[in-house]
Amino acid sequence: MVRKARNPVPRFFLYGEAEAKADEHFIHAETLERRSQPNGWQIQPHAHADLNHVFVISSGGGELLAGGERESFTAPCLLLIPAGEVHGFSWDAASQGHVVTFVDPILRGLARREAGLADLFSNAAAVPLNEGGADCLRLARLLEGEMTGGRVGRSLLVEAALTALLVHAWRAARLSAGGSGGARGPRAALVARYRDLIEAHCRAGWGIARFAEELGVTPGRLRAACMAVTGHPPIDLLHDRLLAEAKRSLLYSDLGVAEVAFDLGFTDPAYFNRFFTSRVGCSPGRFRQGAAG
Repeated sequence: MVRKARNPVPRFFLYGEAEAKADEHFIHAETLERRSQPNGWQIQPHAHADLNHVFVISSGGGELLAGGERESFTAPCLLLIPAGEVHGFSWDAASQGHVVTFVDPILRGLARREAGLADLFSNAAAVPLNEGGADCLRLARLLEGEMTGGRVGRSLLVEAALTALLVHAWRAARLSAGGSGGARGPRAALVARYRDLIEAHCRAGWGIARFAEELGVTPGRLRAACMAVTGHPPIDLLHDRLLAEAKRSLLYSDLGVAEVAFDLGFTDPAYFNRFFTSRVGCSPGRFRQGAAG
């Protein structure tokens, strides 16, 4: 039997607040300075079980720690942090911006209509803002302003502003990656449903045929949808999710490599070792040692 991991990483509701279950419609916005300045502009590695972040950075910059890697960023930019991702920051003093936080069910619901929004939060990322930067800042300010008081139509306005912000973030990410446009229709809906199944069963050891069966489609149809919407076959989406979970376990738990493999649904630790090494460029043990060093 695999032993339970001891997780040394703090899990918060909002940073510094005791972990709690968020309402399925939870949306929150505040200034960047509110939590970063009192903490000396250093935010230690932590996670939120069911909350995604969009940071809209208007001035300053810093360094993002996520997935065991550090990435520098400079304003104007967006920082996108998916639910469950262990992340921390080292901010330049007096940086300015807004932090918009929302529950994962909202993202999943929107991704059923526009699958690209799920791709937006597949990994933590810094996205430079050129076109649409002023719109992102305006929407973040609007959201932050609606956090107090009970003005008529507040919930509708907050939901609409969040949706608009996510669309602008999506466009900025595609522009940064050299893409444009977006996928719509039944294929996008199928990919969104597939991502939901991956979230629910990525540790079950399912193959693509089993996922397709659960979705009520053929493996060929699932592959065609994934290629059209994401440019990648379904096995890549599954492997990306497994790899992210493997990195988190290696970095932030005390499970042995074989235990990580079994926890992720691999029946053979040697195969897990080859799987990880081929994608990361080093073995799981060396990855853990390098991060510790």
